[in-house]
Amino acid sequence: MIAASLLCYNAVIGTSPCCCVRVLIEKGEPPIVRRRLVCEMGGHFLSNMLFNLSRRKILKGFSVMSTSKAKMLLLAVFVARGTSFLFSKILLHSMMPMSILAVRFTMAFLVLGAAFCRKLKNCTLPSLRGGIILGILYTVCMTFEMYGLRLIDTGVSALIENMAIVLVPVYVAVLTRKMPRMKTMVCAGLAVAGVGFLSLAQSHLEGGGLGILLISLAAMTYAACIITTEKVSHEADPITIGIIQLGAMGILSLVASLLLGEFSLPETGNQWFMMLMLVLVCSCFGFAFQPVGQKYVPAETAAVFTVVNPLTASLMGITLAGESISVSKLIGYALILTALLLYNSKRS
Repeated sequence: MIAASLLCYNAVIGTSPCCCVRVLIEKGEPPIVRRRLVCEMGGHFLSNMLFNLSRRKILKGFSVMSTSKAKMLLLAVFVARGTSFLFSKILLHSMMPMSILAVRFTMAFLVLGAAFCRKLKNCTLPSLRGGIILGILYTVCMTFEMYGLRLIDTGVSALIENMAIVLVPVYVAVLTRKMPRMKTMVCAGLAVAGVGFLSLAQSHLEGGGLGILLISLAAMTYAACIITTEKVSHEADPITIGIIQLGAMGILSLVASLLLGEFSLPETGNQWFMMLMLVLVCSCFGFAFQPVGQKYVPAETAAVFTVVNPLTASLMGITLAGESISVSKLIGYALILTALLLYNSKRS
């Protein structure tokens, strides 16, 4: 899965997957060696991405796109989002959660603001209002995620948080006072059962129960974010809303970290590299290019690719970070992935 996804990344961005192959070949090495290889791999991706962006090569390549390339782009987008859990986990060893969020989203706002400065100049009141509302909601969601990620494995965090896809129709059913479809109820039941097995798998970790609770709260908040995004994007430009959302998240996280007295910047080269990967690959790339890919494929097809996000985080956590695997964890993975695939499957 990782190899195939990185080859898709190569097809879309134009980078060589040689470094990725080295990671896969040498996955028997200790975790510290694997992380160093990930840094080498990411550095190659990052330098090529910046070079292509500076020449606007990427944007020109997306002016006309086939369905197959659009699918590869979406696959790369969700792989990029899945890597954010591992990069955040590594940064949490040396930085506090709110500091990471403050630096990450402030820098992402500055990058996208510079790239789409004309849209910001023409910002309307609905776009501003929608961006601020989403910024508040996503800040709460990311706060739960970061503090939970400190306590449990990356793959477990990603799987539980992506349960939001199943929770959205449940929220809608409550708001509209209508019973959800049977398929939705079955998927929700499978997802909750999966969380139960993952809780058993994390019970040996100190604070594992609290970590599961925090990530579950992140999933619930994420579902609210998805519903709110759909409502505010109908009356304003979605790109402008997204940029303002990132700015609001950066400001709120910065204020929170200053009030807690824990604000700090990355100090070492490796820390800055991890932060730049979070900013450019996970935030800017994941945000800016998902709408481009979805323009050429049906929404149902795009929804299936969301499963790649937790799969990427899980495989990277096991192969690169040395996270353990157990029977209860495998059962939890299988139940939640089944719920996601079943919910994203086309209606008969």
